[in-house]
Amino acid sequence: MDNHFKRELAGIEIPVELRERSKMGIDRAKSEMGGKRNRSLRKRLAIVIIAACLMIPTGAFAYQALLADDLYGSFDNLKKRALNMTMESYLIFNAKLNQAKGDLGKEEYKQFKSILHVITSAKLEYGDTNGNIDYSQVPSAPLAEIRGAMNDIQPYFDRLNGLPSSKEVLTAEEYEQYIQALITYETIKAQLGVSSIRDTSSIPAELQEEFGEARDYLFYVNEKQAEK
Repeated sequence: MDNHFKRELAGIEIPVELRERSKMGIDRAKSEMGGKRNRSLRKRLAIVIIAACLMIPTGAFAYQALLADDLYGSFDNLKKRALNMTMESYLIFNAKLNQAKGDLGKEEYKQFKSILHVITSAKLEYGDTNGNIDYSQVPSAPLAEIRGAMNDIQPYFDRLNGLPSSKEVLTAEEYEQYIQALITYETIKAQLGVSSIRDTSSIPAELQEEFGEARDYLFYVNEKQAEK
């Protein structure tokens, strides 16, 4: 491990209470969506790989145990593409993978990781410095593959975040619209060059309607899940 990596690692405080990091993740998701309705957001509305509700394990941290390296090669490799990625975010993502490995079991985790690999590869190939993809700029063949992966992996994210499967609470048509809303929301963030959208007044007029429809549909899905 090089000295720069050691210094980065040494500067990260790993919290003792697992739930505190989870709560912080939820607060960040709520803040991003804005308005009174976001109080019902609970544990979601983060786009694909770095979910809003994340947990960091207690105990000593061993670099050799990073599951995230299986997907990104290393933090340094990811940092070359996603310039705004921090070591803390990388460790949080790794913690989420550890949670998934424990919750899903060997075979399901293998399937989950295979699907996730499609998305993480897309982030490296097409993502901006914040890790967001402008899907309108992705060629049709890889776009279809990415969309298929998002369709397959969202129920895993729901389960890991303690939520009912969106694929089960929605009709087939609604679920397809939900995936499109996730794609639209991330695309607009990429086009604006931001990691989150807290003030809708910053959105250009030509994108306001499209953004509003995507945001409202994400709220709709959240409310449907909250009813279960």
